[in-house]
Amino acid sequence: MSFRSIDPTTMRARSPPSYHDDVAKRPPPSPSNNKAPPQRKLDARSRSLLDEPSPKATPSPGVVAEPPADSSTKVIIDSEMLRQLRELDDDDTHEFSRDLVHGYFKQAETTFSEMDAAFVARDLEQLSHHGHFLKGSSATLGIIQVQGICEKIQHLGQRTDPDKKAEVKEAKISPEEALLRIKPLLARVKVECAEAKKWLMNYYDAPDAGSFKV
Repeated sequence: MSFRSIDPTTMRARSPPSYHDDVAKRPPPSPSNNKAPPQRKLDARSRSLLDEPSPKATPSPGVVAEPPADSSTKVIIDSEMLRQLRELDDDDTHEFSRDLVHGYFKQAETTFSEMDAAFVARDLEQLSHHGHFLKGSSATLGIIQVQGICEKIQHLGQRTDPDKKAEVKEAKISPEEALLRIKPLLARVKVECAEAKKWLMNYYDAPDAGSFKV
């Protein structure tokens, strides 16, 4: 099953025009005493919202950056994107947005396996494709650390240096260098995804890890 991104036009139309929220730099809210409702199978509406996002749904380049050395200041979730996502819920159970989050982590697990296989096969084209795909899904839910790493994998798979300025990106790096730089990113993106999963489990008051099992 493929999950793609939220239509940013629909989300922004429902957002209060005067609302401005910075990226979340706080720990997730304390869990309440109410257990989360059972997960439901994703319907067509849920699947359509995990489509690849347009550029408008992507946070600014200044937000998607290398995590700082001090992990206590690292931004894990973009609170504005999460707020817009929860506005799509029909009631206070937040079942709809919970299902989208659940679907994202199932999708990420599959994509990581495909990335690993592409790396073993030294298939830079597929690495770029999967990086681009997961970058879009991550941007939709505001999972910005995964988004940033996947964007690097996307560019390296195209043999362009993601750390170079746009005007000098045309110069191609060697396949060997691209693979060498992708290898640590594949390990790191899984760590960042696990941190985001833990954050969102707490945010949605999941009673245990089984609620978001992938």
